[in-house]
Amino acid sequence: MKFALLVLLLAARASGLLGFHPAETSPVRVGLVGVQNGNKRLRPPLTELRGGGGQLQPPIAKWSVPAGVCAICYASYNICIKKASSLIDPLLGGVLLQLVATVLGGCLWVATKSGHGSKVSQAGMAWSVAAGIAVGMAEILSFYVNSLGVPASQSVPVIIGGSILVGCVMGFVFLRELLTLRGWCGVLLIALGIAMVGMDPGASLH
Repeated sequence: MKFALLVLLLAARASGLLGFHPAETSPVRVGLVGVQNGNKRLRPPLTELRGGGGQLQPPIAKWSVPAGVCAICYASYNICIKKASSLIDPLLGGVLLQLVATVLGGCLWVATKSGHGSKVSQAGMAWSVAAGIAVGMAEILSFYVNSLGVPASQSVPVIIGGSILVGCVMGFVFLRELLTLRGWCGVLLIALGIAMVGMDPGASLH
């Protein structure tokens, strides 16, 4: 009998060490800060953090490389727009840009999805169309701003930095994604940086 009780006590202690807590004796609630387990407040692991829509947030090591490549592509995109803005009508340049992007995207879709089913939904298509309208207007306006003779060293940071600032605010308002105090301090620094770049008179090496 004593041996059985000893085994039960060891099993109970092992389950506590491994993080298994019965729901009836230790309720677990998920909040904005973390997980409340009894009287303890625990912050969830990075891989269990959730973003907008309740999706799991991946660790930064998983998406930092493609995000960095994306940043390089965006920078190249803006420099190309600056070079072309004085040589082509903004509307025609925007249409040509989107046409090339459509052909490239279509080829990649066919190459990667050939023989495999693609996830399609009406809501996804509607949001994709809305995104296409937004990026189309952004491209045309970018051509227009650069055609006015604004240096790329000013227009690119203001446009990209402005999109980061507006994106953070819209993410909070529409997607209910929360930032910590440190995150909002970063947003404030971005806004100050945009203002400083925008007021810089600039110069050219030519």
